[in-house]
Parts: sequence; C-alpha cells; structure tokens
Amino acid sequence: MEITGAVLVGKLTVIGLKSVGLGATALPGKMAIKIDPNLLSVVDQRCKKKIIITGTNGKTTTTNLIHHILSSQYKNVLSNLKGANMEQGIASAFINDTKKEYDWGVFEVDEGSFQAVVKHIKPDFVVITNFFRDQLDRYGEIENTSAVIYEAIKPLDTTLILNADDPMVAKFKELHKKCVYYGVEENELSSKNQRIVESRFCPICSHELDYEYFNYGQLGKYHCNNCGFQNPDYDYIFTNIRAGPDGNLCDIDSRGEIFKDIHFNYGGIYNAYNCLAALTSCLEAGMDASKAIERTENFEYHLGRMEVMEFPDKTVKITLSKNPIGLSEVLKSITLDKRKKALLFILNDNPADGRDISWIWDADLDNLHQIENMKYICCSGRRAEDIALRVKYTNISPDLIKINDKMRKSIENVLKEDVEIVYILPTYTAVFQARDIILSHLKNRSSFLLNIKELVEKLKT
Repeated sequence: MEITGAVLVGKLTVIGLKSVGLGATALPGKMAIKIDPNLLSVVDQRCKKKIIITGTNGKTTTTNLIHHILSSQYKNVLSNLKGANMEQGIASAFINDTKKEYDWGVFEVDEGSFQAVVKHIKPDFVVITNFFRDQLDRYGEIENTSAVIYEAIKPLDTTLILNADDPMVAKFKELHKKCVYYGVEENELSSKNQRIVESRFCPICSHELDYEYFNYGQLGKYHCNNCGFQNPDYDYIFTNIRAGPDGNLCDIDSRGEIFKDIHFNYGGIYNAYNCLAALTSCLEAGMDASKAIERTENFEYHLGRMEVMEFPDKTVKITLSKNPIGLSEVLKSITLDKRKKALLFILNDNPADGRDISWIWDADLDNLHQIENMKYICCSGRRAEDIALRVKYTNISPDLIKINDKMRKSIENVLKEDVEIVYILPTYTAVFQARDIILSHLKNRSSFLLNIKELVEKLKT
C-alpha cells in the first residue's frame, strides 16, 4: 500500500508521542495536513460511503454508536471515535488505521470545522443532532453556528438526517435535500414549561413558537402560529419511553414498523435522541433493523462520556458536561438515581473548553434540590470557585459544598466518601485526565484486594 510522505510523518508523530507516554488524537493529523493540505480528499476517495455527524451535543456518542452498529456488518469502518472532531482529528484516525479502502467512513465533525471538512469529504449522509449555545467565545450564538453549516450543506449532494424536534435543525428542510426526520414523543420527563430554551423563535419568520411540550432545551413539539412552521412528520420516532438513571427502555416506530422494548444502557432523554439518531442513520444506510437494535442494546461507551467504573465499595460515573443544556440534562437524569451519592464538578476554562464560563449561570442547577441522598458536592478545576459560587446560589446547604482546585486531590477525596455512587462532571479538557486518575485508583485498589485475597488463601493453607 502506498504511504505518502504526509501519512509517514503522521505515523512517526504517533510513535514519538507514544515513546514519551502521550496519546495521539489530533497532533499526527495536524502535522500530516501541514505537509498535504488535501489529505482529507484521500480519506474521501478511500471510503465507499460516508456519514458526517455534527451539531452541539451528542456527536461523540452518536458517532461511536453508528460505528458499533455498522461494524457488525462491514469489516472496514473508519471513524474518529475519541472526540477529536476537527480536520486534524479525522486525519489522525486515518493515519492510525491506514487502509486502501473502507466500506464506511463515519466522522464526527465540530460545527466550526464543518465547512472546511466538507470541502474534501463529500458525505452520503449528514446527521444534525441539535444546536445549543456552546463555547460562545468561539462559535457565537447558535444562529451563527446553524447558518455556517446551512451554507456549507447547500452545494452538497447528500441525505440529511435531521432532529425534527429541534426547530433550528428542522429548518434545514428548506435546503430541499432528501431529508429523514427522527424525534422523541412526549414522555414522563417532558415538561410544559422549560427554563432553558436556546431559541424560542421561529427560524423562518422570527415569531415566538408555541410549544405543546418540551423534551429538553428547545426540543419538543412546536408550532408557529404565524407561518405554520412545525415539527416535520417523523420517519423514526421513539415512543413509550421508560426512563431510568442507568438506561432508557422504549419502542421505535420505524416508518410504520414497530419494534418494542429497545433497551439503551445510558439514561437521560438526551441519550434517547443520540440513540435514535444512530439507529435512523444505520437503518437508512441499509442495516437490518433487528441487527441494528441488537447492536444498540449491547453498546458500551467509554472515554468519559457516561462511563461507569465499578470499585469494590462504590460505582463511579463520569459524564462530560460542557454547556448549559448538557449540564442541566445530566443533573435531571441524576434525580432518577435514589442511591447515596456524591458529586464532583470539574470546571476548566482552557481554550478547548471555551474561555467564557458564564454558561454555568444559564444551566438549571436548581435540579440539585431534586437529587435525593446527596452527601457531598465538591467543586474543582481551574475555575473551582466559580462553580462553587454557582452551586451556592441555588441555596444548597453550605455544609455540602467543598472546594479544591486540585483535580487529583478532589478525586481522591470523593473516592473515599461513604456513598454508593460518585458522579464526576468534568468539562472537556478535564475528561481524559480525570478518567486516567480514576483508572489508576481502580487498578491500585484491585491489585491491593487481589494481594489480600492471595494472602488469605496462603494463610488458609
């Protein structure tokens, strides 16, 4: 197989990073693209079919689930699974798995990089999950983000897989592409009023939308009394949702064909949308529905997004929380968990997180009052005091709040708490570091217990 100079440099970068104990998600691709700015065109040519997933929340989970489902039928599926979703991240995925041909390319693409990526990679499907405020210092308001992607899709010959419950996404039907719509019907977690609605106005005529119910954020059943804009008819819809902290059980109406009691291992209505986006994509790609559902039900996700780690005395759950809607929905899902618990917020303001942390004041932290059996709330990270102040203004008892800006020490402390489950809610740049710290403690405790067990066995003999 021909290895270009750009790919060779990327591979050498991977080797160099590994030799000093560093992972490689974006730097190899960055180096390679500097040498060959058209490297993503090579990726495009080698993938028979391509799916691009974009939007604010849920991209990484949806991408990983699509990859997991398609891999059961196709041998070669190329994906950037670790959340490195700019041009260099996709290039790095290719450098790490260089093949002459792929059955599918499944790529998560950052909203700000979408325009640059689709200049090279021509997708057969574009999945748009939602539009929320995120990293305002980088993206601006959601209307700006939506407009950039809208203009980039205009010249593409592609099928759009759209979240019909987000008016900012449903607007893309104006592009007159082939559109496939998915959504989630009203359920026990829906509400008639929503405190955080990113866009209350019709994206067509700017009049205020009338909502029958909200699922989360501005996602729900809407109608414009001025121009008639409303949810498109669903091609795929989740119905009969039974939500829990550790998963959702629901039925799916797939173009009139009903599949009952689908179990997805991750809780929260936002995860129901992620799951349905992935199933919709795979079914539209030609997957057998029963096989796709089976793969959905055995999906396990790691890398700090809803990742569960089992310690001998407690469960630890890491859930990325990086914008108002995301954090609000995570806290809402925790309210379903009745176990004795501790929470650890880790708030950073590194460039990849967004320097502007004002979003924590838009998040609905009043959900904290609905969480039962809370023993401890720790606030950590570069902006530990800021998130602690935000928690304080919810009128949570000051006795519950502890501050430690040292992430490692905070994790060590919370792991010692006498609780059944610890929820760790980091922003983007804290996810992998927090995960590594927790894994090291898990390994050490497991080794210690194993040694104790071996000692007991020896004493018995």
